[in-house]
Amino acid sequence: MLVTMTPSIKVFVKGTWIIKPFGSDSFAWVYGGWPPQHRFEKFVSKNDVLALRVAREVAEESGLRLRVYDLAGLRGWIFAHVNKVRLTPTIIINAQRIEGVPSKDELLHKLNRKPKRRGTRLLTVQLAMLVPEKEAG
Repeated sequence: MLVTMTPSIKVFVKGTWIIKPFGSDSFAWVYGGWPPQHRFEKFVSKNDVLALRVAREVAEESGLRLRVYDLAGLRGWIFAHVNKVRLTPTIIINAQRIEGVPSKDELLHKLNRKPKRRGTRLLTVQLAMLVPEKEAG
């Protein structure tokens, strides 16, 4: 059985959790009737948002699947480690890595290029070695 994978654009971002106090005028219902003192919000940097926006536009135009990995979570951290992501935002498309915020044209150019094959070598075999010599008779 042949399994084909849908081409995708992988975007790696890094979110951070921020603890903010609730205002005195805010009302939050919590089981037991006690309002919480703090709330948690997720913060993503401006560059991460810009890279995600460009990747989303290209994915929608090209019909590709967009996969977003957040390095703040365990799943995102593992995928980043496997793909050797060091900085955020990082976009991986066609096995090519783009670090930082790319332009839409740059991302489309990477999409249309074929990935280089690394580690493959052609071995040539001389036919004379394969064919036995005829005996003189």
